[in-house]
Amino acid sequence: MATLLAKVVNTLVGGVLRSPLHRLMSGSTLLIRYRGRRSGREVTSPAQYVEHGDELIILVGRPDGKVWWRNFRRGHPIELLVRGSWRPMTALAVVGADQPGMVEPLLAAYLGRFPRAAKMLDVDADTRLRHTVVVRCTPR
Repeated sequence: MATLLAKVVNTLVGGVLRSPLHRLMSGSTLLIRYRGRRSGREVTSPAQYVEHGDELIILVGRPDGKVWWRNFRRGHPIELLVRGSWRPMTALAVVGADQPGMVEPLLAAYLGRFPRAAKMLDVDADTRLRHTVVVRCTPR
């Protein structure tokens, strides 16, 4: 049932972001579109984001239970619908367990914009960094 609800919500959010009403959500929510590395299937999904210089940062909530971000372990083309315009970018998953020094400023930027997201990471600072995955999107 939760999966069906998530699909319905994602479809509704995607519809708003593609419409002239995108301004209601596009300051914090975007659409990601990419081809799966193995499946070759096109995937489109909404995500919350933060601008960090010319990059866009997406925090992966509960990354152990999600697989989409693994498409970006080595960098992978992605398109992002931001404020009504598609932007071609390259996405790279930054995994705190592997690169704590790199994930720390990205997580700080994200939490600076969305401090309540820290509840999702409700652990001490060292553990938080190890369990954090962000997808860093840079212009192509």
